[in-house]
Amino acid sequence: MRPTLTVIADPADRWMMKAACVGQAPAYDETASQWEQRKAQAVCLTACPVLEECREWARRTKFTGTAAGEKFLYGRRRGRPGPAERRRPAVGVEEQQAS
Repeated sequence: MRPTLTVIADPADRWMMKAACVGQAPAYDETASQWEQRKAQAVCLTACPVLEECREWARRTKFTGTAAGEKFLYGRRRGRPGPAERRRPAVGVEEQQAS
């Protein structure tokens, strides 16, 4: 059985108390199994009201693990683009299509 991690919320980051992942720290750790990571991403993307704050926190603190429904390695997103990036066309694509 894996030890349970305790997340200590910084008073400056009060938004963390509103996060859907409160109390589920092991699923968001970089050592979590693929299944746990997918489950963590689903919780983020379906139930979390603070995705933007979480994403900025992960970048600022150089977090490694699952945050804001994405996987991070030292604060940089890894893997496939998140849902927000997939919906936006790449810069310049609209101009090329208009030509």
